[in-house]
Amino acid sequence: LTLLYFAPITGGDDGFAVAAASRTLFGFDLSTDSPRFLAALAIFATGLLASLALVRSPFGRTMVAMRENEERSRMLGYNTFTVKLAALTISGLYAGAAGAAYAILFGYVGASFATIQYSILPMLYVLMGGAGTTLGPFLGALLMFVLIEAATGVTTAHQFIVGAALVALILFAPKGLLGTVRDRWVRWLP
Repeated sequence: LTLLYFAPITGGDDGFAVAAASRTLFGFDLSTDSPRFLAALAIFATGLLASLALVRSPFGRTMVAMRENEERSRMLGYNTFTVKLAALTISGLYAGAAGAAYAILFGYVGASFATIQYSILPMLYVLMGGAGTTLGPFLGALLMFVLIEAATGVTTAHQFIVGAALVALILFAPKGLLGTVRDRWVRWLP
């Protein structure tokens, strides 16, 4: 609906392009590949380190406690509404930062970003790596890209192979790969 009703702002179905002249970040020209990769790596590392710091902070421990048992957290005196609101705000911050970074790095944002590739597949990456883990979504995305590339080389129906792998994952490792490893062998994983 935003595309339809705010077409002068969003560009409608055509989207909008970010001019190459305005694609600079801290003096680095992001219209070429090498600085773009380094900027994406820096943004990813910053987000990952911030997430690790949050999980290890007292507030992060409160969020983990609420995930495990919300009623018990409420009985211990934590305001669960405030913690949930903060978690939603933090996740919105990450999503907004990722969208802004994509627009700056690649110079285009359009209606094609509302497809399954950008909405459902990231959720599958999280499930594969392990929901409730900090490093799980990264591992899941990495493994899914490797699996998709390998399956594409074998057959044109690569989504069938990816789907079968996800079904096997849900049957044999319902907490994701990193979640299962953490539960069974390495308890200290974030």
